[in-house]
Amino acid sequence: MQRYSRIACRIFTGVTASKRAAKGFNLLRASTNINQARSFSFNQRFFSETSKSGQQASSATEEKNFKRHDEQSMEFKAETKKLLDIVARSLYTDKDVFLRELLSNASDALEKQRYLQSTGKDTAVGEPLHINIILNEAKKQIIIQDTGIGMTKEELIENLGTIARSGSRRFIENLNKEGGNVDSRNVADSIIGQFGVGFYSSFIVGDTIEVYSRSGNEPGHVWVSDGSGKFSIATVDNLDFSRGTRIVIHLRPDSLNFCKREEVQKVIQRYSNFINYPIHLNGEKINLIGAVWTRDRKEVTDEEYKAFWEYISNSKVPYKYKIHYTADVPLQIKALLFIPSTHAEKFGMMQEESEVSLYSRKVLIKRNAKELMPHYLRFVKGVVDCEDIPLNISRESYQDSALIARLKAVISKRVLRLLEEEASRNEESYLAWYADFHMFLKEGLASEQENSDTLLGLMRYPTNFSEKPVPLEDYVKRMKQGQDKIYYLLAPTREAAEASPFLEPFRNSSIPILYVNLHVDEMVFRGVEKYKNFKFINIETSYEEISKDIAAVEHDQNKGLPQDEVTPFCLWVKNELQPVVGKVAVSKRLTDSPAIIVSELTSGMRQILSIMEKSGGIDANKNLTFEINPNHPIITKLNQARKRDLKLASMVLKQLLDNTLITSGLAMDTRAYVKRISKLMEMTLEHTIKESKEQIIPESHKIEQSQAAPKSQFTDDILDKEAGNNTSQNPKSN
Repeated sequence: MQRYSRIACRIFTGVTASKRAAKGFNLLRASTNINQARSFSFNQRFFSETSKSGQQASSATEEKNFKRHDEQSMEFKAETKKLLDIVARSLYTDKDVFLRELLSNASDALEKQRYLQSTGKDTAVGEPLHINIILNEAKKQIIIQDTGIGMTKEELIENLGTIARSGSRRFIENLNKEGGNVDSRNVADSIIGQFGVGFYSSFIVGDTIEVYSRSGNEPGHVWVSDGSGKFSIATVDNLDFSRGTRIVIHLRPDSLNFCKREEVQKVIQRYSNFINYPIHLNGEKINLIGAVWTRDRKEVTDEEYKAFWEYISNSKVPYKYKIHYTADVPLQIKALLFIPSTHAEKFGMMQEESEVSLYSRKVLIKRNAKELMPHYLRFVKGVVDCEDIPLNISRESYQDSALIARLKAVISKRVLRLLEEEASRNEESYLAWYADFHMFLKEGLASEQENSDTLLGLMRYPTNFSEKPVPLEDYVKRMKQGQDKIYYLLAPTREAAEASPFLEPFRNSSIPILYVNLHVDEMVFRGVEKYKNFKFINIETSYEEISKDIAAVEHDQNKGLPQDEVTPFCLWVKNELQPVVGKVAVSKRLTDSPAIIVSELTSGMRQILSIMEKSGGIDANKNLTFEINPNHPIITKLNQARKRDLKLASMVLKQLLDNTLITSGLAMDTRAYVKRISKLMEMTLEHTIKESKEQIIPESHKIEQSQAAPKSQFTDDILDKEAGNNTSQNPKSN
């Protein structure tokens, strides 16, 4: 007994393919000596519907005194009862799926009947093909009826009496034996059932199940079981439908919510909204949105796309782009995906969640399957239907993670190709979308390498030659002959970029520069390193990295710092600014600014490290290189000041360092900065008062006198310094 239970558990709870499942159940049947003619299978998806009129539908809710005769009682073997309990109570994780399974069975029964009618094998005139669901709260019943193919007495015994016997699978096998025309292949593609256990799920919510069925000209029969180990079958003479199957589930006390219309409608719309045939709930059709992804896109109208989008997104905001495609290799895929025109993350309130659902033959397998899309494409919404997915027996999940990874790769590439096509078709429209969604794409560049070339092609950046963001391909076209690097500059705004001292050596050249304003951009460039073999270089880097493409600035010894004083001055600067500055160098790139900070890390990376420092990370403001412009007036006068007033020169030097840190967007000691500024202001005023004439100036002459007042040499120095700062901040004023 325990051995059989362990085998059953492995079959039902493991990740077994359909062939393994069938084989496992056959072994169980052989080992427990189940009588094949009197056993009990619940995956035969043959159920039927009452009628298309409301009057006929309501009649199904009335209790019928059907006349039964030739009733036979049959009993399961002990091991089979245990197996039935495992299937009914342990195989499925959610109660809801019983309705999905029974509706899938009903759809299969209808599909088989449609095939018989289309091939002329059934010429009888019957009710239209549809499914009807009746809820009866008073009797605690849910009734599911279809107008499909129905079952004979033998088929009831065989299909509802053999665990894991799939009537749908046998039907497909028979079609294949017949040779199979186009219509037979179509019906095979539409059949959902595989395993022969779906009907067992009805015992999750029901304590007694009645199955009334009629096939062709055969008399009707009823099959009844409470799942405890026995079932009965009897002939019924006065069935009120001519063809199909009616399943009456007497609900358990803990499942009475399935008598509620709202609950049942929610489950249908979640799992079975897209099956091929109409579903009526208490006489009202509820599957109003069709499975448009299974149709030829040439046949689907814009209004149908719009309705489907609004259904899956719960939004009236129009989508931006859509992709509707079918593929046979490497996987058989039918997909309809939408790219929205806006998203919630830009408001900072929430993170987008993947809303791409996985279907197999139009039946939901997994809602919002995150594994179908990389995280950075989480804004995509839609449906992917793949028939190649090996499902587990409960059809609540799949088995082959490698296949899902392939499916993910195929879909991701197709979405990115769509964006490429739309950008090429209408650049202005794409730029409007890109302005809202660029962070998702950059996240993709920072998180994966597989599609980096495609993602780089989707990037758009402003440049020194265009205020409108352009693709990297446009940058490459403007590169000068022999240029093998893509230069960029990180700055918060375009104005800040154009005022950056690092841009000075490029101003009079034809070299294009990318302007990026997000730290993630620099992280992306450092991660991917190259675009079409052109290396990304931040112009804040060392001079050696950019020296090939720019001309060096010559040291003017007549107006600038004397050559013999360069080394002593640099040593003094290094000693004064330690430990922030570890090296002082003469700049070969500065023309308008007195100094800049350079290191192996750019300012953007140092800002990130500064944030880390507050959390116990690395101190980014240490051992920096201080590049000085020996031709700048501030540097020459600072050299003179250190020989006359070392205290004042030290204060001005530290102020100059803070200025360069501010220019680079780096943190500095604001308290010391403000205190130093105040002290310099105080010293300026003291020098002015000492050197001014000691006389009282009449009030009437104060304004006029102040405009013509003589200035001290100290004041000249301060003003020169201020002029230098203004020049570095606004080089165009020169």
